[in-house]
Amino acid sequence: MRFPFSPAALVASLVVLAAQPALSSTAQTSLRQVTPRIDDPREFKPNVRPRLDLQKAAGTISVDGDLDDAGWVGAKVATSFAETNPGDQAEPPVKLETWVTFDEENLYLAYLVEDDPARIRANMSDRDRIWQDDYVGMILDTYGDNAWAYFIAANPLGIQGDTRIVNGGEEDLGFDVVFQSEGQITDHGYQVEMAIPFRSLRFPNRDVQDWQATFWITHPRQSRSTYSWAALDRDDPCFMCQFGTLAGITGVVPGGKMELLPAFVSSQAGSLASPDNPVPGLDNGRVTAAPSLGLKYSFSSNLVADVAVNPDFSQIESDEAQIDVNTTFALNFPERRPFFQEGSDLYSTQVNQVYTRSINNPSAVGKFTGRVGRLSFGYVGGLDEDSPIIMPFEDRSRFVEAGRSYSTILRAKRTLGSASYIGAMVTDRRYLESTGSGSTFGLDSRVRLTRSLSLDGQFVASQTNEQEDDALSAQVGDLTFGDGYTAAFDGESFAGYAAALGLRNETRHTMVQASLETTSPTFRAANGFVTQASLNRAMLVTGYTFFFEDRFFERLTPHVISGYWWNYDGQRKDEFFWLALMGQAKGQTRFNLQYLVGSNEYFRGVDFRGLRRVEARVQSAFSDLFQFGVSTNFGPAIARNLQTPEKGSSFSLGVWGTIRPGSRLSIEPQFEFARMTSRATGEEFFEGYVARTRVNYQFSRRLFLRVVSQYNDFASRLEIDPLLTYKVNPFTAVYFGSTHDLRDFRIQDGSPVDGFYATDRQIFFKLQYLLRT
Repeated sequence: MRFPFSPAALVASLVVLAAQPALSSTAQTSLRQVTPRIDDPREFKPNVRPRLDLQKAAGTISVDGDLDDAGWVGAKVATSFAETNPGDQAEPPVKLETWVTFDEENLYLAYLVEDDPARIRANMSDRDRIWQDDYVGMILDTYGDNAWAYFIAANPLGIQGDTRIVNGGEEDLGFDVVFQSEGQITDHGYQVEMAIPFRSLRFPNRDVQDWQATFWITHPRQSRSTYSWAALDRDDPCFMCQFGTLAGITGVVPGGKMELLPAFVSSQAGSLASPDNPVPGLDNGRVTAAPSLGLKYSFSSNLVADVAVNPDFSQIESDEAQIDVNTTFALNFPERRPFFQEGSDLYSTQVNQVYTRSINNPSAVGKFTGRVGRLSFGYVGGLDEDSPIIMPFEDRSRFVEAGRSYSTILRAKRTLGSASYIGAMVTDRRYLESTGSGSTFGLDSRVRLTRSLSLDGQFVASQTNEQEDDALSAQVGDLTFGDGYTAAFDGESFAGYAAALGLRNETRHTMVQASLETTSPTFRAANGFVTQASLNRAMLVTGYTFFFEDRFFERLTPHVISGYWWNYDGQRKDEFFWLALMGQAKGQTRFNLQYLVGSNEYFRGVDFRGLRRVEARVQSAFSDLFQFGVSTNFGPAIARNLQTPEKGSSFSLGVWGTIRPGSRLSIEPQFEFARMTSRATGEEFFEGYVARTRVNYQFSRRLFLRVVSQYNDFASRLEIDPLLTYKVNPFTAVYFGSTHDLRDFRIQDGSPVDGFYATDRQIFFKLQYLLRT
């Protein structure tokens, strides 16, 4: 599920949710026995903060999607859902119910949706790939402090999806919960049955549990309609503060004591003996086999330790190639390793102190996560065999690998009332093959000043002690920074700081955000991702959202973005002003248009004035068969990687989509093109593209085949990665696959061959199994 709580929503204004309380009725029949809906003549009135007083199941429940077990008799029923998008607290056009009960082991949910079966979108897919289907789910805040919530969902076939939602932040899409779900499409719509083990959840250890929650239905048709049980006010940006209550859960104990995740990995790799001559073929290595072990131990419901020894943290799917031909800064790739994804929101801050991919190739790693009252705390530590170093400068960054290191990350965060918190974080990296180290200490906070106004702040101090390493020095050149410090690894020590302050006000229609950020010339985040230093940024974003009922355009948000950036010598680095329009329309279509009215950028000693550019992005999910997106930008831009930067004419185009010839097959093509020429001479600076296709065939809920192919025209490199997966749950799975890298030798002068030849190949097998005690 994707909620509009990311930073992009600040520009688009908050898409808030509306909902409706439950009636104190009980479940008696399944949806298959429900007669067609008769509209209630009474006026529809969403209720605020609804409450269900739950009762223990009267009998056993088998999760099969039938809803005919004795345990459902007497279950409490949540009804009177309200539309949250595109309408605002309107009555849904379909009948919706959620049944709720529990026993000593599980929380049981049954969702009943009365709809035209022929229009229901339901595809057989891997878990967490349901977000363009119809789906139902529960957003659950077990602690009731509005800090974060589980989202546990399934589509009409029972295919699962889950995330962890941070209030005012983004969703942790890598978060996984072990639960059961089954669904079926009926003559009157569809129904989904769930059993969520209490041991899969974290909650306070008390006799009676009262949890904050809402039930959520996504109904993608002409519009991407969404409905919620709890009424949500668009004038209140804290959507978790408006949840309903699931009360009276008794006799349940959170968590289990121990989880073991043993894994076995075997692989065989081959590469060219001579990188410039593919004629001899690949030099195949021996078959390797290695066990690994992950251990999770719950000291209590609120204190959990995770350890992984000899972990296999290789990614099952490769990173998407990014066009970097005209950037001078290191690229950020998302974290895909489940060990680091879970709970990553705790370490997410505006100044990026922690970037877990900086723990690149650990031989051992551990985590410790706890909570006492309103205080959450965590520890991450890892022994890394190949440690990356990102060195930020004013106009560029440098990236090197510095051998073995040990990283320590400590975090504490205390919630303060509704949607407010204060936090502290320490990071430390010690390089084991030298005396070098890098440390940071930071404080961060968010204060909700009024219902719509909030203040965010962060301050981070750093201390860097460089290694002495001639080989690393040769990779970074002769750059200088700060008070005469050199980029070379020559044993220098220096301290730095970074800070950020933001004020934002969000209501139903208006949005204003002002921010100020600074990064000193000598600041480095050894475990983070900070790529630019010696820079101050001041920005202002403001917009107004218009809502339209029964129109093609459902909402339009014109907004402006302005900013002024300068370095620590007082030199202007950039000043800019954007006019923008963001919108939502029928056909589940979203668009964003931006025009750079003017930018005066000072880059590497050259003053580029009067830069203007147009950017546009459109994406639509108008049908289940075909969904697409297009983005483009064009106009004057800086050719940044020349010896002397020069103004050029740039054009880029991105196209992506999803094609579903059937409910089991999906084809996801992507294409990105970029070109720049000199405005003075017409000379081509660069031109090329990256093309990627992901094909997935789902044999069953557990078994699927995925093939990813990717071609990078800039590097003349082709990659093909087939993978066969059998997945019982997020942690118990078998993988059998391979990776194939090929290069086009036609572009190589003096090459003995013509065409694509393999340069690297790997075949691998992985088995992992979750054991719970």
